[in-house]
Amino acid sequence: MSLSIFIHPSRFRFLGLFVISLLTIGSSHLYANTITGIVKDSIYQPVDVATVSLFRLPDSVFVKAELTNVDGSFAFVEIPAGEYYLNVSFLGFKDYHTSSFVVNDGSAASTIPEIILKPDGLALAEVSVVAQKPFIERKSDRLIVNVENSILAAGASGMEVLERAPGLIVNGDNITIRGRAGVIFMIDGKVTPMSGQELANYLRAMPSGSIERIEIITNPSAKYDAAGNAGIIDIRLKKEANMGTNGTLTASYSQGVYPKSGIGLSLNRRSKDLNIFGGYNYNYREGFNELHLYRAFFEDGERTGAYDQDNYMVIPYHFHSVRVGADYTLSPSTVIGILANANINLIDKDGQNKSLVENESQEVISAFTTSSESEEMWPSYSFNGNIKHTFPKGKQELTADVDFARYWNESDQAFTTRYYDLNGEEYLPYYLLTGDLNGNLSIRSFKTDFSYPIRDKAKMEAGLKTSFVQSDNNLAFYDESDIHNPVFDSTISNHFLYDELINAAYLNFHYNWTKLSLQSGLRVEQTIADGIQLINGQSFSRDYTNFFPSVFLNYNFSEKYAMGVNMSRRLDRPSYQQLNPFKYYLDPSTYREGNPYLNPQFTWSFEWNHTLYQRYTATLAFARTTQNITQVIAPVEGEDRITVQTDQNLDEVDYISLSAGIPVTVAKWWDSQNSVSCYVSRYHGHYAETDLNDGNVVLDVRTNNTFLLGHDWSAELNFSYHTREIYAFMDLDPMWALGAGIQKQFRNKRSNLKFTFTDIFWTNLPSAFIQYTNYEENFDVYRDTRLATLSYTHRFGDSQVAPSRRRAGGAEDEKQRAGQGVQG
Repeated sequence: MSLSIFIHPSRFRFLGLFVISLLTIGSSHLYANTITGIVKDSIYQPVDVATVSLFRLPDSVFVKAELTNVDGSFAFVEIPAGEYYLNVSFLGFKDYHTSSFVVNDGSAASTIPEIILKPDGLALAEVSVVAQKPFIERKSDRLIVNVENSILAAGASGMEVLERAPGLIVNGDNITIRGRAGVIFMIDGKVTPMSGQELANYLRAMPSGSIERIEIITNPSAKYDAAGNAGIIDIRLKKEANMGTNGTLTASYSQGVYPKSGIGLSLNRRSKDLNIFGGYNYNYREGFNELHLYRAFFEDGERTGAYDQDNYMVIPYHFHSVRVGADYTLSPSTVIGILANANINLIDKDGQNKSLVENESQEVISAFTTSSESEEMWPSYSFNGNIKHTFPKGKQELTADVDFARYWNESDQAFTTRYYDLNGEEYLPYYLLTGDLNGNLSIRSFKTDFSYPIRDKAKMEAGLKTSFVQSDNNLAFYDESDIHNPVFDSTISNHFLYDELINAAYLNFHYNWTKLSLQSGLRVEQTIADGIQLINGQSFSRDYTNFFPSVFLNYNFSEKYAMGVNMSRRLDRPSYQQLNPFKYYLDPSTYREGNPYLNPQFTWSFEWNHTLYQRYTATLAFARTTQNITQVIAPVEGEDRITVQTDQNLDEVDYISLSAGIPVTVAKWWDSQNSVSCYVSRYHGHYAETDLNDGNVVLDVRTNNTFLLGHDWSAELNFSYHTREIYAFMDLDPMWALGAGIQKQFRNKRSNLKFTFTDIFWTNLPSAFIQYTNYEENFDVYRDTRLATLSYTHRFGDSQVAPSRRRAGGAEDEKQRAGQGVQG
């Protein structure tokens, strides 16, 4: 299919409505006492996190230091008049000393000529590296979790790493940021095709050894897709940044109730103009899910019966991931790249469910058992082609991405149910239900971004994006109780087709004064969607256009205190899996299904943040979400004692939170990273004959402590505690966890061996109470969270450092919502 199918002119009529009015800002006298510049390497690529130090002449007194940004830029503000010079340092490169320059009061900003660093030729083994990034870093617009620097992350899964990140709360398959649902997941800036259980399966299979860091962005700008009312979680995979040929080998083994193991290899070949990289990861994780359920049914306030159920399921994952790519420097101003990913997640589930049936007097009158078997295969592949061109004279930058991705699944299910009387004798014929599930989803996307610097203090950004998604999901269920005469069950089978086109455009404006900075933007998105259920003929069509403004203001009162306020409007479209009306059975009385009539939810978000001593942070946030997409578990209307887990639009959710980051250096050998979040989410709506207007104060406390023991030994201890939380109709009990680990580095710190013990007391387990007008449920879940893990990592090859280029492709929000397969 040609690209024109999703950029047809008739589909861009909304662009004529795209009229943007931004603040006009005076600037005649506000340039005073600022020093700016850009640092690049020997192949003219921007250098991230280089240290730029400012010294005063004539006595060479140190004044201040800054780190360069991703684009290599740096800025010093509020610098007294005088004569200065700069020193720039970055591991693997020679220090750079600028010529002296003069800063005058009230003058325009002092712009340093472009700084080009030269390699120092030293191998990493010859360099003594003393400092490393902390486990938790806080920047103005995001929080960064440096996974590779965490001992406790060794041998863990991606889901277990997220459970330890400040502000992230994992409850079963649900992941929230400070209690807010609607999180967008990205891999290296590319949104991943996951939601709900599929997302959880992927993260539980993903090895932590492939992760470099996790970035948590709570209020993204207009440059990002409007999706994700709670924010963005961007998982950055490891990618070598050294010249020459190099790589990393990882291996791990874990033991809980069941074994887990993984191995991974990444390789990189970087020369002056060409960088080729690739990697392979295999992860085997065998786990279990033990669910205790007590469900009581009522009618007009009178108890009619109950189920007392115990479900035990063993779930082994076999996860394979391959990633290859290349970047080529056509000229000092133009770089092109390609990236390909292929993944397959193989899941075999084997479950046993035992249910006691009670009457209205809570007397056991019968029982039934259900054995379930499921073989699932979730393959996927994606391709990205990209180009970046920098205009040398004006420093403008143009980037473009073309993406294609395909995800599909093949699942065979079998559920055998037997019914017993009080004497243990079968009183009904057994019931065998089989399911054949096949899904296919393709995504085509194109986006382009343009950045235009205005003088030294301002910048304009603009971009266009279009994406086209096609989904075809076919679910067939058969009653095979009579093995010679299987009967197709049209009441629970379905064939669902869904097409979606999204067009988007944005404009951002940045401006920096001496102490004040402003970012203001507007994004507009048009959505055209069509869905049809072929078995019953029901269909829907949607065509809507929405505007998403954002404003960010930051003010530096002094080096000791900075304050910022921001506002944005965002939306969350239902994921393709949430729209898919497929049914997934636990037993004949319990199933999960999608809701093809879900509407998107919209959120206004506000934040007021504070930073003390460039170290301590506090944020007050408020958000209101309308048409909130909420997971519910409730009885099925018109059915006798049948319960369904699905998603519904509630009226609205009001959210307010106060969070703080408190890093403490207890001693030279003891560093403590601490975070506290206190929030309330109040839900309003109506479902299953029940009015909802409820919420409570929730406290989430986390601490991660690192100890340097000497002789290349180190240790880590972390603790988390989460109080009771009301989530819509669900009342969750408190949870807490304690973990510890120790690490030994050797071979000139190229290798390390780690041993960890997570969730030592086996307490990080969810339990809850659910209540509706005619239904109550208590549940407790046990999982394989208490693990002892031994892991090994070895880095090999050349070690002449050069910066790495990362791409964020165009198939962003669409992949996140796919709910199909995996993306690595």
